[in-house]
Amino acid sequence: MRAGTSMLKLSSITLLALSISLTGCQTFKNLTSKKEDTVEKAEKSEEAYYRDAIAQMEKGRFTQATEELTNLRTFYPTGAFAEQALLDMMFAQYQSGKYEMAATSADQFIRLYPSNPQVSYAYYVRGVANMQGGAEGIKLFKVNQAERDTAYYRLAFANFQELINKYPNSPYAPDAAQRMTFIYNQFAESELTAANWYIKRDAYVAAVNRAKWVFQYYPLSESVPEAIAILAYSHEKLGLNDLANDYKKLLQINYPDWLTRDGRVKLATKADRSWVNKFTFGKLGRAGLKDDSVASGQFTGATKPQMILSAAQLSLPSSAQSQAALLASPSASGVNIGLGLPESAAEQITSQGSPTDAAIDAEVNPEVTNPVRRTTLPIGD
Repeated sequence: MRAGTSMLKLSSITLLALSISLTGCQTFKNLTSKKEDTVEKAEKSEEAYYRDAIAQMEKGRFTQATEELTNLRTFYPTGAFAEQALLDMMFAQYQSGKYEMAATSADQFIRLYPSNPQVSYAYYVRGVANMQGGAEGIKLFKVNQAERDTAYYRLAFANFQELINKYPNSPYAPDAAQRMTFIYNQFAESELTAANWYIKRDAYVAAVNRAKWVFQYYPLSESVPEAIAILAYSHEKLGLNDLANDYKKLLQINYPDWLTRDGRVKLATKADRSWVNKFTFGKLGRAGLKDDSVASGQFTGATKPQMILSAAQLSLPSSAQSQAALLASPSASGVNIGLGLPESAAEQITSQGSPTDAAIDAEVNPEVTNPVRRTTLPIGD
C-alpha cells in the first residue's frame, strides 16, 4: 500500500515537473516569437527606409513618405539618417496639410538637435506651419485673413521673431521677416475692419477708439493713413470740427490721396485695400536642398537686410493689453507717435457723440475680430 502511494506521488511529481517544463518552454517560445515579430517589423535597413521615403516625396505621396520616415526614426532613432529624416518629415507633413504635426516635428527637432547646421530650417517650418493653422476653414468659408482668429498668427509671429533674432543670417530669415510684416499689418487691418463696421452703424466713438489703437500698437503698419482718415471723418461726424480739421491737415501733409479736392475725407473700401499688405512669400522646400524661392524671394523693394531690420522693430500687443484696451474708457489718454497728432487732453470724447445704439446692441459681431461689449461703449444718450 505504501509502495503504491509512493509510486502515485512520484508520478504526480513527474507530471508536475513535465508541465512546468512544457510551460517554460512555451513561455520562452512566446517571448522568442514576440521578439522575432518586433524585429520583423523593421523590414528594411535605415538607408532603404530613407531612400523609399524620398522616392515617395518625389512622386508627391507625402503621407506615404511620412510613414517611411516615421518607421526609420522608430527603428533607427540614433542612426545616420535620423536627423535628416525628421527634417524631411516636417516638410512632408506640411505638404500633406498636417500643419500642427509639422510644427510639432519642428519643435522636436529644435529640442533634440539644437546644434544641427540646419536648425534654422526647423524654426522656419514651425512658423510657416503655425501661420497656416486653420487655413482650411478660411478657404472653405472665404474669410478675410484680417477677420480670422488671431491665435495662430500670434504664434507664428513669435516663431519668426525667434528665428530672425537667433539666426539673422539664415537663408530663411528674409522670408520670415516678410511674413512677420504681413502678420503685423493683418492685425492692424483687423482693427480698421472693426472701425469701419462701427462707422456703418454711426458708432463713431467706437470707431475713434479702434483707429487710436492702430496708432498705439501698430504705428509702423500700412493702416496708419486709413486710421487718420477714420479719425478725421469720425470727429467731424461727432461735431468736433477742430479735431477733425487737425487730422485733415495731417492727411494733407502726409497722405493727400485720402482727401478729395474739396477737402472731404475718403474712406477705404475693400477694393481700395486690395493692394495693401501684398507679399510674395517664399515656397517651402526641403532642408538641405537649394531653394531659390526662399533664398531670394520678392521683398517689395527692400533688400534682405532692410527687411530683417524692419521686422526686428515690430511687436504685437499682448493678449492682456488687447483686453485692457477693450475695457478702457474712450477718454483715456491717447498716443502721439510723431505725426503731429492732436494732444490727448484736447480730444476727450464723451457719450454725446453718436445717436445710434446699433453697435451697443450687437455684443458679438462675426465680422469684427475683437468684439466690444456693451459696457465699454459710452455711445448714445
